[in-house]
Amino acid sequence: MTGPPATGAPPGVPDIRFHLPAENLRSLVTSYYFLESTGPLADFTHPEWANIRFAIRGSWRFEDGEAKNAIEPSRAALFGPSDRARRFMTEGGLVLGVGLTPIGWLTLIGSDASDFANLIVPLDRQLGVPGPEILARLVAAEDDAARVAVLDAILGARPASQSAYRTMAMRVQEALLSGEVDQVADLAEHLGIEQRTLHRVCTSVFGFPPVRLLRRQRFLRTLGKVRDRLDQPLGQLIDSGYYDQAHFNRDFKAHMGMTPLAYFRLPREALRRAAVERHRVLGAPVQGLHVQRDQG
Repeated sequence: MTGPPATGAPPGVPDIRFHLPAENLRSLVTSYYFLESTGPLADFTHPEWANIRFAIRGSWRFEDGEAKNAIEPSRAALFGPSDRARRFMTEGGLVLGVGLTPIGWLTLIGSDASDFANLIVPLDRQLGVPGPEILARLVAAEDDAARVAVLDAILGARPASQSAYRTMAMRVQEALLSGEVDQVADLAEHLGIEQRTLHRVCTSVFGFPPVRLLRRQRFLRTLGKVRDRLDQPLGQLIDSGYYDQAHFNRDFKAHMGMTPLAYFRLPREALRRAAVERHRVLGAPVQGLHVQRDQG
């Protein structure tokens, strides 16, 4: 049985809870997060790094790829890195997510990330333990703390995959999160590598070519800044990498599949609560902007 939520939510509002992983996993895992709904819910995920999601209770459907067909993935599923929003739906239940940093993908999964970009696949033995076995252990656990302990133990025991890209990937990740570089040539110069090498590292570890990664990060920085601050002119909040608001509007539609006006008119009950809780616990409103911070 599932214990009571760690933080209560008003009736009809989904409850979202974030937990930090063990100290030795914090460069690999952004967070463990629980989304619990007592009734029907439909919302979106933002463009994000890779995630693993376990349907602990209830049926959860997600849009899959560009066709935007709603599918019910495996109850233990691996979500590749994405550069577009994905709608999800449920009649109620509990899903547990594991957010992976790009270095976490390289360390724990090890496969070429571009093969999984914007895809959902069953979690098989990518973590060394069969996905259904991990799910069974999580379902049997009695509360959030017990489930976090299960995941800490499994991920902590996973041998790191060996890759010649590790050091360079860490530098790319830091540069992307800094927000100080917005052009591919500047990023390559900043890192002191050829653009061809940068392209190989980005596609293999991050899932996308550098131009798409920079474009996605620019969008997420603005989205994280805007959130619900609609009392201010949007033109004053958008990232300096945009030429103008029309440029941002085009990017917004490319990443979210809708205009900013349509997006901000949506209820976004899960997204709103997730942004607040993620920022409170982790310091970043969306996963793609997550920077590891010391916990004292």
